[in-house]
This record gives sequence, structure tokens and C-alpha cells, in this order.
Amino acid sequence: MKIKTIVIYSVLGLSLVCTQLSAQTKLPDLISYSLEHSRDIKKAELQHKEASYLYKEVRGNGLPQIEATASYSKMMLPEIEIPGGAGDRLGGMLDMIINENVSADTKQALKDQLTGSLNGLSGLDALYTASAGIQVTQLIYSQSYWTGLKTAKKTKELYALLKTKTEEDVIAEVASGYYQAGSLMLQLQTINKSLDNLKEIHRIAELSYKNDLTKETNVNRLKVSISNLQVTRQTIQNGITIQLNYLKALAGMPSDTLIAIDTTAMITDFVASRNDASFSVNNVPSFQVLLKQNEVYGQQIKSSQAKYYPTLAAFGQFNFSSYSTTGSIDRLSNMNTIGLNLSVPIFTSGVNSSKVKQAKLKQAQLQEDILKTQDLLTVNYNNAYLEYQTSRDMLAAQKENRELAQKVYNQTSLQYQEGMASMADLLNVNSDFLQADNSYNQQVLKCKTSEINMLKASGNLKSLVNNK
Repeated sequence: MKIKTIVIYSVLGLSLVCTQLSAQTKLPDLISYSLEHSRDIKKAELQHKEASYLYKEVRGNGLPQIEATASYSKMMLPEIEIPGGAGDRLGGMLDMIINENVSADTKQALKDQLTGSLNGLSGLDALYTASAGIQVTQLIYSQSYWTGLKTAKKTKELYALLKTKTEEDVIAEVASGYYQAGSLMLQLQTINKSLDNLKEIHRIAELSYKNDLTKETNVNRLKVSISNLQVTRQTIQNGITIQLNYLKALAGMPSDTLIAIDTTAMITDFVASRNDASFSVNNVPSFQVLLKQNEVYGQQIKSSQAKYYPTLAAFGQFNFSSYSTTGSIDRLSNMNTIGLNLSVPIFTSGVNSSKVKQAKLKQAQLQEDILKTQDLLTVNYNNAYLEYQTSRDMLAAQKENRELAQKVYNQTSLQYQEGMASMADLLNVNSDFLQADNSYNQQVLKCKTSEINMLKASGNLKSLVNNK
């Protein structure tokens, strides 16, 4: 979602002009932008994709596996020497073996062929082999495979929950940063109000001093107060810039993006709304992550126990080979093999048993963490809800106190102009108004912060995105 941005502050010399246009950056829009561009959320998405591919990898181990191979080799042979007269001796043996009815020409032809073969062996220096084949393997039964597949699926679901938890964390950080920046802007508005008041008083005091109706020390005192407030204003302005830069980094925004916060709407929206989130510990993402981790640990126990079961797989090999003494492939012979491979674990010296016990102990530890977290989350929600209710009740009192301080200041200012109140009285009531206004602004921040804490403790932070 595209964020509407405007310039809200610009520095002109020593004075700060607060420029507020009609378009404002609303918190739901900023959160929606953060959910799309936050670095933490992008990392969580990549981890979830990685878990998805892990599941596909494990699933693929149970599907047919096909592998093709090819080779060509040359085996060097030592030189073969044929003893002298070997051909005559073999010819004599043929005369004894071959029937007398065989003609003399046939006997001579056999003798010549045998002699040629012997002479060929004497020149043989290498044997050439060429082969090519395809092997197909299919897993038929493996308990380890099925438990591993379920474990990978649970792991994928775990990373989906971790992504949801990361989104909740980002929403909480962005919302807190948004309201902290808004609180600083409210403080800046209070400083500007006080400066306007003091400048008007200073103008009147200078006229009175020129007419010898007041002392120079009163005028100088006003100058010191104005100078101090200007320093405070610059400090707050720097704080706003730092907070907005931090907020942009959280949301994954470019550093040159300009954000405008409507502080008036921030107060009125909160006062007009009341967010009483329902609580169930099973709805809290951090608790859901622990429950899913417990399921993963349960599958790891089953994976360790699966090592006790046999594994059965079918395979088929289809090979073609050729042997030659000249380096050329003359004829391919076909050799095919089909069979089953059964692997039965018999004795592992306690290795599998130790793995099962380790997995069970890890799950037992996690279950203790789950019980502890369940209690802590319940306590956190109760405390956050109590703080939220208290801060709302105190906000009304702070608002009434600020209005009263404003009224006292206006009355004292009129009395000062009529000469019925001293400069000290006017500065005191101005200081009281400044403090009351700041206290009210801080209470607004406490209300918004406590609301965020309550929504996070109940797992309902995404309701901030829906409240558009």
C-alpha cells in the first residue's frame, strides 16, 4: 500500500513552522506498508519458503529415483610373448583331437587360424570397454520416510507461525514508534504555544519598560525564558527527526521518505474509541509457536523410533556394454537386473535408544517452557489490561487539569496586562500550563502504549490494521 507523505516541519532560521497539509500518514496505512517492506518480515518469508522446499526435498526421497550412467575405459595390457614352436605343438594336439575323417585341408585351416590367433595375442596391448545404463529405485516401505515427511510438514507450519509472530513484533514496534513520534510532536506544539505566550508578554513588557512602567530585569527575565524554550524546542525537534528516521527503518521505507502524523486525530480517535480485546492464550502467536515446536519434537521422537523398523526398496538396472581390442564399439550386449533391497536393523549398540531418550527429554523441557509461558502470558495480559484501564481513567483527569491550567493562565495574563498581577505570577502560571499540557500529552502516549501492550498480549495486534 502506498503511503501518503507530506512535509510537516521546516526550519526557517531560529523559528520552526509547523506545516500540516490535508493528507496524513495514518497508522493502519503505515502498518500495512511495514508488513510488505519490513526487513524482518521478508527474512521470515524466506525462512518459510526454505521450510517449504525442505518438505518437498523429504517428499521427493519417497518418489522414483532415476539415474543414468555412461563410461568408456581403456585397460593397458602387458606384452604377451608366445614361446617358439607353440603353433606346431598346438597343431599336433589338434591332430590327436580332430576326427580322422576330417580332411587334410580342414585340419590345415584350423591350424592356420589357431596360429593367427596366437600371433594376434602377441600384439595385443589394450582392452577397450564401453558401457551405458539406467538405474531406477523406488522406496516401498520406510517408517523413517513417513515420520520424516510429517516432521518436515510440521516444520513448515512452524515457520508460518514464526512469520505471524514476526508480523506482530513489527506491528508493535511500528505502532510504538508512531505514537512516540506523535507524543514528541505534541510536546513541540506545547512549546510553541508557550513561546507565543511569552513573546506576547515580552512585547507588552518592552512597551511598559519604554514607558517606565516596569523594570528592565523583568524584560531580561522574559528573554531568558524565551531563549530556554527555544533551546528546548530545538532539542525536541531533533528528537522527532531521530524518531521518524527510526520509524522509517522499522517500516522498510527509504530514508528520504517524509512522514506526517496527525496528532489531533491521534488524540480524538483514542478518546472516542475503546478497545477491550478478548484474551485466549491459544491466540497468542508466541504461544502458538511453542505448541507447534512441541509437535515437531513429538515427530522427532517418532523419527528416532523409526530406526528400529526395516526398509524395503525396489530397483532395476538396464545396462549395455561393449568390449573391444581396437577402440571401436562394435557390438553392445544387454544386461538387465531387477530386484528388491531389504534392510533390517539388528543391533546398534544402544545408539537408537539414546537418540529416542534425548528427543523425549527435549520435549519434556519444552513442555515445562509451555506451562511457564502460559502463566506468564496470562499475567502479562492482566497487567496490560489493568494498565490500559488505569491510563484511560487518568487521561480524563489530566485533560481537566490542562483545561484548568489554560484558564488560569488566561486570567492571569489579563490581570498582568491590567497591572493586577506581577511578572512572577504570570511566568509561574505559564510554567504550570506548560507542565499540565506536557503531562496530558504524556498520558496520551501512555494510553496508546498500554493499548498496544494489551493487544499484543492478547494476540490481537492486527486489529490496528483493520481499523481504517
